[in-house]
Amino acid sequence: MQVCRNGHVVTDRLLASPASGANHCGRCGAGTLDRCGTCGRALAGAVSVAGLVPIGPPAPPAYCSACGAAFPWTRRPTASSVTPLATLETLLRRLPRAVRQLRTRHADRPPFRVEDDRDLADLLRALLPLHFDDVRPESRTPSYAEATRTDFLIVSPHTGRAIALTAKRAGPDLGEAALDVQWREDVAYYEARPDCRVLVGLVLDLENRVRDAAALETAWSRSPGDLELHGVVAS
Repeated sequence: MQVCRNGHVVTDRLLASPASGANHCGRCGAGTLDRCGTCGRALAGAVSVAGLVPIGPPAPPAYCSACGAAFPWTRRPTASSVTPLATLETLLRRLPRAVRQLRTRHADRPPFRVEDDRDLADLLRALLPLHFDDVRPESRTPSYAEATRTDFLIVSPHTGRAIALTAKRAGPDLGEAALDVQWREDVAYYEARPDCRVLVGLVLDLENRVRDAAALETAWSRSPGDLELHGVVAS
């Protein structure tokens, strides 16, 4: 068999009909080969049987049967072990670094400070599209908020279901007890959303007001139903 480097079969009867071979592929122009570049083993072609004609297009092998080397046209699977949820969690845990960097700017330009949930939502709205293709603001007015707040839905292009992100800025008026109350309402809201499969609760704790961040994350990450819950305290 003779195959071009892009995987197009030029002929599978090179020995029986040398004139059917070519130096370059007539479909893409790539160079051709008829043997393994690692061990030199010839590519097996069609078996000539008197009175019979092979039917169906020939398929080139992906690997050499002698040494196991991959041919140039073979694409190895590249399944990524990094999930969207893991990508989001990494971003959220690094968020305090970005906040602190933005406090110092060139010359006399005013610093960007995350003083409340609205500032935090503005920062997330700018950063999330760097990592995800479909980020949708979710405007709602929970009972604990005086005005409309913004959450975010990170929608999967394959399933149409979303990871919901609700973010809170810990402060003197928002301690752990108040955070727990808000989280319970957030969970109830997204449990009623069939398009959400995961809810992530972020607490940006720049002043280390949360006494036991690990305990809060554990408490928030319990999943009572079909909605998967994850708590992240970033400080």
